[in-house]
Amino acid sequence: MIHPASDSELVRRAKAGDHGAVTQIYERYATAIYRYVFYLVREADLAEDIRADVFVRMLEGMPRYEDRGWPLSAWLYRIARDRTFDILRRRKTQRNVSMEQCDDHYDGPEQVIGARLEREELHARLGDLTHEQRAVIVLRFLADLSVQEVARRLGRTEGAVKALQHRGLQSLARRMKPPAATG
Repeated sequence: MIHPASDSELVRRAKAGDHGAVTQIYERYATAIYRYVFYLVREADLAEDIRADVFVRMLEGMPRYEDRGWPLSAWLYRIARDRTFDILRRRKTQRNVSMEQCDDHYDGPEQVIGARLEREELHARLGDLTHEQRAVIVLRFLADLSVQEVARRLGRTEGAVKALQHRGLQSLARRMKPPAATG
């Protein structure tokens, strides 16, 4: 049985010019980076552009990359976060993504409509959060990562992640519509 190469091994090989190692890093993290960026920007094309930029910057920075005990994903998520926030700061408006671009599946039309309304409301309210709060909420609840994993990926302490999560959830709770009363 062939064991997949560790991140450290892939980085060592990539630094030595092994294109196969770079490809393996991309294949290992591209989907997760795209998903993370997509939830932040809510535009499929922009998320793809940012993902591509993340890996270009990874290639440019690879010779200077030093393994300090953090996972490679932490560095990639940091690049993704920084690039995304730079772009969002420059943009005055944010557009919503159509629900057809999401790949969730539901059994009936009521579930589809309910899920779309909930997701649209959530996306609208995520835009009201600070960039840092949004990043934490997306990674914690949409990517289903632990506080420790989010802290590693964003290069923050667990306490900072918990504080951002708490403030973000409070803000979302204040802004989300209460459920309609049933008679």
